[in-house]
Amino acid sequence: MTDTPFLSHFINKQVTFRFMRQELRLALSQSLFSSFDVDVGTRLLLKTIAKEVDLQAVQSALDVGCGVGTLGLAVKKAAPHIALTVQDRDALAVAFTQMNARRNKIGGVTAVAGLAFQYISGSFDLILSNLPGKAGQPVLRHMLAQMAGQLTERGLAAIVIVNPLADWLANTLQQQGSVITFTERGKGHTVFHFRGGEGQPPIVEQEADLLHPYMRGQFPFKMGKQTFTLRTVYNLPEFDTLGHQTTLALSLLKNEQVSGRVLVWNPGQGHMPLYLHRQFGQKIEHMTLAGRDALSLENGRANLIVHGANPAQLTLHHIPTIQDLPGSYDWVIAFPEADPGVPWEDYLWAGLSTAVSK
Repeated sequence: MTDTPFLSHFINKQVTFRFMRQELRLALSQSLFSSFDVDVGTRLLLKTIAKEVDLQAVQSALDVGCGVGTLGLAVKKAAPHIALTVQDRDALAVAFTQMNARRNKIGGVTAVAGLAFQYISGSFDLILSNLPGKAGQPVLRHMLAQMAGQLTERGLAAIVIVNPLADWLANTLQQQGSVITFTERGKGHTVFHFRGGEGQPPIVEQEADLLHPYMRGQFPFKMGKQTFTLRTVYNLPEFDTLGHQTTLALSLLKNEQVSGRVLVWNPGQGHMPLYLHRQFGQKIEHMTLAGRDALSLENGRANLIVHGANPAQLTLHHIPTIQDLPGSYDWVIAFPEADPGVPWEDYLWAGLSTAVSK
């Protein structure tokens, strides 16, 4: 399988990284975490794994929030027998991890695009994560509980987090019943190795709503003549106020009659899909939400359903680029990713030309 051509637009730099005498060449991107080099937190975590973990005894591993794949691929390169699963909420990150696996001739990697632990079943001997501090404590708490719940009986989770959150994380693990087996504190990050507790099982959140840990609150929004309440989530903009792009899109749609098959690319918190649903109703035969961010897509769909949209008339496409879209549409409302150094106009217009019905 060759690299998808569009990925070349996003490659910012290629670096060489060594782990346990194995060399990796990694393509990095300004659109993803750690675009200049392998970050300090990841290096610290891998150093502790090399020192404390017997990888030959590990049969299965999961890299949660994989980014370009550094953690999971480094472990897999050092111990090729490991069945590796990687996951990220950003479809571009998953695509980069797959590309880096191919470039390093690393096979046997299962890639899953989705929210943390979404679509992940079974248990793992080793779970890895460079935890995103900006995700917020409810999300991190959920991730820690899920890790403990999806470890094998003798499984280990190895994670790294920024120092300001280290004490909170240690207390959270203790409250959840997990057992910390190792810690190492660096200048900016702290590593924890932990297992699920014995006798006191870890608290695994069983929320029917997978978005629950991400919820920020309910906020009223006025769009055109419509006023409605939208559930917004952490880590997405426009959580309480409309941004410039959405306001501009509304002005462009002011005298239009949107109908038929409608695509919203990068729906954000879901303002535009909900406005279209309430403004044009049954004139819209089917609505597709598409983009890189699983959180945006899931929250957009949830808000539509709460406001009466028919789930059978909604489709999500979690994909890294608009060029990967199947089918064609009568209307496309696109909010492009203006990533630094990425000629987004080139691939956006090419994708739109094939997405719009002739």
